[in-house]
Amino acid sequence: MTNLQQRTVRVELGSRSYDILIGPNLIADAGRLIGERLPKARAAIVTDENVAAAHGTALAASLEGAGIAATIIKVAPGEKSKNFATLERVVDEVLAAKFERGDVVIALGGGVVGDLAGFVSGLVRRGMEFIQMPTSLLAQVDSSVGGKTGINTQRGKNLVGVFQQPVLVLADTSVLDTLPEREFRAGYAEVAK
Repeated sequence: MTNLQQRTVRVELGSRSYDILIGPNLIADAGRLIGERLPKARAAIVTDENVAAAHGTALAASLEGAGIAATIIKVAPGEKSKNFATLERVVDEVLAAKFERGDVVIALGGGVVGDLAGFVSGLVRRGMEFIQMPTSLLAQVDSSVGGKTGINTQRGKNLVGVFQQPVLVLADTSVLDTLPEREFRAGYAEVAK
């Protein structure tokens, strides 16, 4: 079933090409959309505590309804989570849950979560599948596309990371209704810039 309000943008990268789906209610439809592209994959959902409270249960239910086993891994919200300690903890949780190379890491959140989860997916098993599900306007128009992932160090921001292209980006416009006004305006400012 295709939503008439949904748009698809194809990113052409040869064998690493992927679709960006933009529209409402994509979290509810995520299980079907991911299952079509990655049959038999299990999912590690990396998200922050705030986004998990707002959207984590709905995403896990959608995945499990499509036969995709899901594990939610939560990090603290904000830039402070882009560090070696959090990276190590998330990698350990993915390994402890016995995810394999054909499984998928899903970034459910803003740019911080996307950068961290993408880096995790590039490291574990020398590269797991990766899906971006950006929940902020800024992440939907910027950081969820392009494959740049990474963490911060004491020497500066985003100095350690990998390029890890997603296999799919699901930009659910419905989640923007849950953003604080300041964050929504910051996203618009970035679009204008």
